[in-house]
Amino acid sequence: MTTDRILIIKRTMKLYVAALSDAADEVGLGQVCMDRGITPLTKNNRMAGFARTGKLKRAPANRPYDENQLDVFMSLGTEASDGDILVIDMAGANDCSAWGQILTKIGLKRGVRGAVVDGTSRDIYDIDKLNFPVFARGRHPGTMRGRLDMESVQSPIVCGGVTVNPGDLVFGDGDGIIVIPASRIEDVLRHAEAVVGTDKWWSEKLDEGKDPHDLHKERPIP
Repeated sequence: MTTDRILIIKRTMKLYVAALSDAADEVGLGQVCMDRGITPLTKNNRMAGFARTGKLKRAPANRPYDENQLDVFMSLGTEASDGDILVIDMAGANDCSAWGQILTKIGLKRGVRGAVVDGTSRDIYDIDKLNFPVFARGRHPGTMRGRLDMESVQSPIVCGGVTVNPGDLVFGDGDGIIVIPASRIEDVLRHAEAVVGTDKWWSEKLDEGKDPHDLHKERPIP
Protein backbone atom coordinates (compact mmCIF):
# COMPACT_ATOMS: atom_id res chain seq x y z
CA MET A 1 0.00 0.00 0.00
CA THR A 2 1.34 3.43 -0.88
CA THR A 3 2.31 5.89 1.84
CA ASP A 4 -0.58 8.18 0.87
CA ARG A 5 -3.12 5.40 1.39
CA ILE A 6 -1.61 4.50 4.76
CA LEU A 7 -1.71 8.10 5.95
CA ILE A 8 -5.28 8.63 4.75
CA ILE A 9 -6.50 5.51 6.56
CA LYS A 10 -4.67 6.51 9.76
CA ARG A 11 -6.13 10.03 9.66
CA THR A 12 -9.62 8.73 8.99
CA MET A 13 -9.54 6.18 11.80
CA LYS A 14 -8.87 9.01 14.28
CA LEU A 15 -12.21 10.57 13.32
CA TYR A 16 -15.83 9.42 13.25
CA VAL A 17 -18.42 9.14 10.49
CA ALA A 18 -20.58 11.99 11.78
CA ALA A 19 -17.60 14.37 11.56
CA LEU A 20 -17.01 13.43 7.93
CA SER A 21 -20.71 13.86 7.23
CA ASP A 22 -20.61 17.40 8.65
CA ALA A 23 -17.44 18.10 6.69
CA ALA A 24 -18.99 16.82 3.47
CA ASP A 25 -21.87 19.26 3.98
CA GLU A 26 -19.41 22.10 4.55
CA VAL A 27 -17.60 21.49 1.27
CA GLY A 28 -20.83 21.11 -0.68
CA LEU A 29 -20.90 17.40 -1.46
CA GLY A 30 -24.24 15.74 -2.08
CA GLN A 31 -25.53 12.59 -0.40
CA VAL A 32 -22.51 10.64 0.83
CA CYS A 33 -24.00 8.68 3.75
CA MET A 34 -25.45 5.26 3.02
CA ASP A 35 -29.02 4.76 4.14
CA ARG A 36 -29.82 3.52 7.63
CA GLY A 37 -30.45 -0.01 6.38
CA ILE A 38 -26.70 -0.59 6.04
CA THR A 39 -25.61 -1.41 9.60
CA PRO A 40 -22.69 -3.23 11.26
CA LEU A 41 -23.31 -6.95 11.71
CA THR A 42 -20.01 -7.60 13.48
CA LYS A 43 -18.65 -6.57 16.87
CA ASN A 44 -15.85 -4.67 15.14
CA ASN A 45 -17.72 -1.78 13.55
CA ARG A 46 -14.89 0.60 12.66
CA MET A 47 -13.13 0.49 9.32
CA ALA A 48 -11.59 2.81 6.77
CA GLY A 49 -10.18 2.07 3.34
CA PHE A 50 -10.64 2.42 -0.38
CA ALA A 51 -13.56 1.00 -2.33
CA ARG A 52 -13.10 -2.12 -4.43
CA THR A 53 -16.50 -2.67 -5.99
CA GLY A 54 -18.51 -5.63 -7.19
CA LYS A 55 -21.95 -5.74 -8.80
CA LEU A 56 -24.04 -8.92 -8.81
CA LYS A 57 -27.04 -9.86 -10.92
CA ARG A 58 -29.67 -12.59 -10.83
CA ALA A 59 -28.48 -15.86 -12.38
CA PRO A 60 -30.60 -17.34 -15.18
CA ALA A 61 -33.26 -19.70 -13.86
CA ASN A 62 -32.57 -23.44 -14.17
CA ARG A 63 -29.05 -22.89 -15.48
CA PRO A 64 -26.47 -25.43 -14.27
CA TYR A 65 -24.10 -23.91 -11.74
CA ASP A 66 -21.19 -22.20 -13.47
CA GLU A 67 -17.92 -22.75 -11.60
CA ASN A 68 -16.37 -19.86 -13.52
CA GLN A 69 -18.73 -17.53 -11.70
CA LEU A 70 -17.17 -18.51 -8.39
CA ASP A 71 -13.71 -17.64 -9.75
CA VAL A 72 -14.95 -14.25 -10.91
CA PHE A 73 -16.56 -13.52 -7.55
CA MET A 74 -13.50 -14.71 -5.64
CA SER A 75 -11.41 -12.24 -7.65
CA LEU A 76 -12.99 -9.50 -5.56
CA GLY A 77 -10.79 -10.69 -2.72
CA THR A 78 -7.91 -12.48 -4.41
CA GLU A 79 -7.02 -9.42 -6.50
CA ALA A 80 -7.61 -6.86 -3.76
CA SER A 81 -4.92 -4.52 -2.48
CA ASP A 82 -3.88 -3.70 1.07
CA GLY A 83 -6.23 -1.02 2.35
CA ASP A 84 -9.22 -1.96 0.21
CA ILE A 85 -12.79 -2.26 1.45
CA LEU A 86 -15.01 -4.52 -0.64
CA VAL A 87 -18.33 -2.91 -1.53
CA ILE A 88 -20.96 -5.18 -3.10
CA ASP A 89 -24.30 -4.48 -4.77
CA MET A 90 -26.52 -7.58 -4.56
CA ALA A 91 -29.09 -6.17 -7.03
CA GLY A 92 -31.87 -6.39 -4.46
CA ALA A 93 -31.50 -10.14 -3.82
CA ASN A 94 -32.74 -11.24 -0.39
CA ASP A 95 -32.72 -15.04 -0.74
CA CYS A 96 -28.96 -15.57 -0.21
CA SER A 97 -25.79 -13.93 1.09
CA ALA A 98 -22.83 -12.43 -0.77
CA TRP A 99 -20.34 -12.46 2.10
CA GLY A 100 -19.13 -15.11 4.55
CA GLN A 101 -16.17 -16.49 6.42
CA ILE A 102 -14.26 -17.85 3.39
CA LEU A 103 -14.32 -14.52 1.58
CA THR A 104 -13.28 -12.87 4.83
CA LYS A 105 -10.20 -15.07 5.12
CA ILE A 106 -9.33 -14.48 1.47
CA GLY A 107 -9.66 -10.74 1.94
CA LEU A 108 -7.66 -10.63 5.16
CA LYS A 109 -4.67 -12.21 3.44
CA ARG A 110 -4.73 -9.37 0.90
CA GLY A 111 -5.04 -6.62 3.51
CA VAL A 112 -8.75 -5.94 3.01
CA ARG A 113 -10.06 -3.77 5.85
CA GLY A 114 -13.76 -4.63 5.73
CA ALA A 115 -16.84 -5.31 3.61
CA VAL A 116 -20.05 -3.42 2.83
CA VAL A 117 -22.90 -5.39 1.27
CA ASP A 118 -26.11 -3.90 -0.06
CA GLY A 119 -27.78 -7.18 0.80
CA THR A 120 -26.97 -9.86 3.34
CA SER A 121 -24.07 -11.73 4.93
CA ARG A 122 -23.64 -14.98 6.82
CA ASP A 123 -21.11 -16.70 9.14
CA ILE A 124 -21.05 -13.66 11.41
CA TYR A 125 -20.09 -15.71 14.48
CA ASP A 126 -16.98 -16.98 12.69
CA ILE A 127 -16.20 -13.58 11.14
CA ASP A 128 -16.27 -12.02 14.60
CA LYS A 129 -13.45 -14.35 15.61
CA LEU A 130 -11.36 -12.75 12.85
CA ASN A 131 -12.13 -9.19 14.06
CA PHE A 132 -13.25 -8.26 10.55
CA PRO A 133 -15.93 -5.58 10.10
CA VAL A 134 -18.96 -6.33 7.92
CA PHE A 135 -21.80 -3.90 7.20
CA ALA A 136 -24.95 -5.13 5.45
CA ARG A 137 -28.76 -5.05 5.50
CA GLY A 138 -29.01 -8.25 7.49
CA ARG A 139 -28.18 -11.95 7.60
CA HIS A 140 -29.19 -14.89 5.47
CA PRO A 141 -27.74 -18.43 5.60
CA GLY A 142 -28.21 -19.21 1.89
CA THR A 143 -25.35 -19.38 -0.60
CA MET A 144 -25.32 -17.14 -3.65
CA ARG A 145 -24.07 -20.03 -5.81
CA GLY A 146 -26.59 -20.65 -8.56
CA ARG A 147 -28.61 -17.61 -7.50
CA LEU A 148 -26.38 -14.67 -8.39
CA ASP A 149 -23.74 -14.01 -11.03
CA MET A 150 -21.04 -11.35 -11.11
CA GLU A 151 -21.95 -8.54 -13.48
CA SER A 152 -18.86 -6.39 -12.98
CA VAL A 153 -15.80 -5.80 -10.82
CA GLN A 154 -14.29 -2.36 -10.24
CA SER A 155 -17.06 -0.40 -11.93
CA PRO A 156 -19.27 2.29 -10.37
CA ILE A 157 -22.10 0.84 -8.27
CA VAL A 158 -24.85 2.06 -6.00
CA CYS A 159 -24.69 0.78 -2.42
CA GLY A 160 -26.97 2.01 0.32
CA GLY A 161 -28.32 4.66 -2.01
CA VAL A 162 -24.87 6.18 -2.62
CA THR A 163 -22.80 5.97 -5.79
CA VAL A 164 -19.47 4.27 -5.05
CA ASN A 165 -16.55 4.44 -7.46
CA PRO A 166 -13.40 2.34 -7.19
CA GLY A 167 -10.89 4.19 -5.04
CA ASP A 168 -13.41 6.26 -3.08
CA LEU A 169 -12.77 6.54 0.66
CA VAL A 170 -15.14 4.31 2.64
CA PHE A 171 -15.45 4.88 6.38
CA GLY A 172 -17.70 3.01 8.78
CA ASP A 173 -18.46 3.11 12.49
CA GLY A 174 -21.46 2.51 14.75
CA ASP A 175 -23.36 5.35 13.06
CA GLY A 176 -23.12 3.85 9.56
CA ILE A 177 -21.14 4.24 6.34
CA ILE A 178 -19.91 7.31 4.50
CA VAL A 179 -18.31 7.40 1.03
CA ILE A 180 -16.05 10.29 0.01
CA PRO A 181 -15.16 10.70 -3.69
CA ALA A 182 -11.47 10.13 -4.30
CA SER A 183 -10.99 13.65 -5.65
CA ARG A 184 -12.36 15.25 -2.43
CA ILE A 185 -10.72 13.11 0.27
CA GLU A 186 -8.12 15.65 1.42
CA ASP A 187 -10.62 18.51 1.50
CA VAL A 188 -13.15 16.52 3.54
CA LEU A 189 -10.56 15.16 5.96
CA ARG A 190 -9.22 18.63 6.73
CA HIS A 191 -12.72 19.91 7.47
CA ALA A 192 -13.57 16.79 9.50
CA GLU A 193 -10.45 17.23 11.64
CA ALA A 194 -11.60 20.77 12.39
CA VAL A 195 -15.07 19.47 13.29
CA VAL A 196 -13.56 16.99 15.76
CA GLY A 197 -11.50 19.78 17.30
CA THR A 198 -14.62 21.90 17.79
CA ASP A 199 -16.53 18.95 19.24
CA LYS A 200 -13.73 18.35 21.74
CA TRP A 201 -13.64 22.03 22.70
CA TRP A 202 -17.42 22.08 23.27
CA SER A 203 -17.28 18.93 25.36
CA GLU A 204 -14.54 20.34 27.58
CA LYS A 205 -16.33 23.67 28.04
CA LEU A 206 -19.64 22.00 28.85
CA ASP A 207 -17.88 19.84 31.44
CA GLU A 208 -16.62 23.08 32.96
CA GLY A 209 -20.22 24.29 33.26
CA LYS A 210 -20.10 26.94 30.54
CA ASP A 211 -23.35 28.29 29.06
CA PRO A 212 -24.07 26.74 25.61
CA HIS A 213 -25.36 30.06 24.27
CA ASP A 214 -22.07 31.77 25.12
CA LEU A 215 -20.11 28.91 23.64
CA HIS A 216 -22.05 29.09 20.38
CA LYS A 217 -21.23 32.77 20.03
CA GLU A 218 -17.55 32.04 20.55
CA ARG A 219 -17.32 28.88 18.44
CA PRO A 220 -20.48 27.73 16.61
CA ILE A 221 -21.32 24.08 17.09
CA PRO A 222 -20.62 21.93 13.98
